[in-house]
Amino acid sequence: MVNVILTIHIMIAIGMIALILMQKTEGNAAGGGFSQSSLTAMMQPRSRPNAVGRATTILGICFFITSIGLALVAKNGAPRQSIIEPIGGAVTSGAPKVTDILPPAEQKPADAPAPAAPTVPNQ
Repeated sequence: MVNVILTIHIMIAIGMIALILMQKTEGNAAGGGFSQSSLTAMMQPRSRPNAVGRATTILGICFFITSIGLALVAKNGAPRQSIIEPIGGAVTSGAPKVTDILPPAEQKPADAPAPAAPTVPNQ
C-alpha cells in the first residue's frame, strides 16, 4: 500500500515540477521588487486561469492528499523499516560506549580512587 501511494506521490511531484516550469510569468513579478511597473501590475485584475494553471492546482491538491495519506499510513503501519539496507547488515544506534572503545586492561572500576597528581622534584 505504501509503495503504491509513494509511486503516485512521486509521479505527481514530477508532474508539478514540469507544469510549474511551463507556466508563463506575469511580467517582472518575481524579480521586479517594488518598482513602478510591479505596483501598477498589482492593481490590475489577474488574467483568466489557463489549462496549465488549472492542472497545476489539481496536481497540488493531489500532492497534498497523498502527503497526508503517506503520513497516516506511516503512523498506523508496521514498525519503522529502512528502504535502504545498511552496509554490513547491522544497524548501530547511538554513540559507542566507553567500554567499546577502551581495551579491558585500561578500564577502571567505578569506585576506584582518582590517580594522584604527579610530583616534580625541586632542583
